[in-house]
Amino acid sequence: MINVVVSGLGRIAWRYHLPQIKADSRFNLLAISDPVEDRRNEAAAEYPGIRTYADFDEMLAAENSADMAVIASPTLFHKPQTIAALERNLMVFLEKPMCESLAAAQEVAEAVKRTNGKLMLYQPHRNWGEYLMFQKSVRQKLGTITHSRRVLEFYNRRNDWQSRVDCGGGMLNNYGAHYIDQFLAAFGGTVEVKGAIMQRTVGIGDAEDLVSVLLKSSSGVSGIVEINLGSAVRTDTWEVFGTLGSAKYCANAKSWVINYIEPGTLPELEMQKTLAAQDRAYSIETNIPWITETLPVDSWDVPSYYNYIYDYFAGNKPAYVPLHESMELMRILNDCRQKAAER
Repeated sequence: MINVVVSGLGRIAWRYHLPQIKADSRFNLLAISDPVEDRRNEAAAEYPGIRTYADFDEMLAAENSADMAVIASPTLFHKPQTIAALERNLMVFLEKPMCESLAAAQEVAEAVKRTNGKLMLYQPHRNWGEYLMFQKSVRQKLGTITHSRRVLEFYNRRNDWQSRVDCGGGMLNNYGAHYIDQFLAAFGGTVEVKGAIMQRTVGIGDAEDLVSVLLKSSSGVSGIVEINLGSAVRTDTWEVFGTLGSAKYCANAKSWVINYIEPGTLPELEMQKTLAAQDRAYSIETNIPWITETLPVDSWDVPSYYNYIYDYFAGNKPAYVPLHESMELMRILNDCRQKAAER
């Protein structure tokens, strides 16, 4: 059994981490820390027997039997709290993004090496149904993957810490860290940032609420990630294109729609040898034997992320999200900011 302490009683800890830990007999919830007294009282009532602390460092000093710290606090606390936990020989399950900056993430990575510790990031979009189905059933039908486009658009004037630069907020760190990590996990290799636009549009904070980045993987796949919180029309899609077809996931429908051909079934096509277009018409193929499939995702059996945590921290299996990939993500996010600043 892994004894756990948790930092933060905000959205993600309250709705996900605490219920998951409590429901899993392999984990034992010892204590939580949060500076807000009402939240500590609420947690004590909801989870009888746990101890609550206003200060994270005080909790670490008091909970000598802890094995793992879940860091679910705002981004600007990730570096100091992770390093403090590692230096007390605790394993760390850390919310994304790893830190507010690449420099801070490098300090954390150095602390992991110095303490011979274990750290893994929570990147849930690697474990969502649309990603798992893409990896298992969709991509094989598309031939060689050439391009990916992930778009999230809706209207939301954020007024919490996620809208503040000084707290590590902004939509690149928030949704961008999800979708760029998804691109990295799906298509691998080293990712180059070809271009980036970041700006504040309708938000009341000073952090960006519109992000558009162009990526290129060393595996040859290009990618676009767009997040726009100033859109009056909601869009949540992931499109992937290959040499044998394309596929589109729509979050509203919770389904992949795939349009593809079987290998070797494309009709032969000859290059026109003159500049006089045949029949004075555009060259548009109309006889391609397309196959269309719809794959619902809502019934997908998604494993608990805490299975990966237990396998890595207690079972000594490879990390579901290796540290070097988390550092690659932080480098990509940093390059996005640099590209955007050049415009």
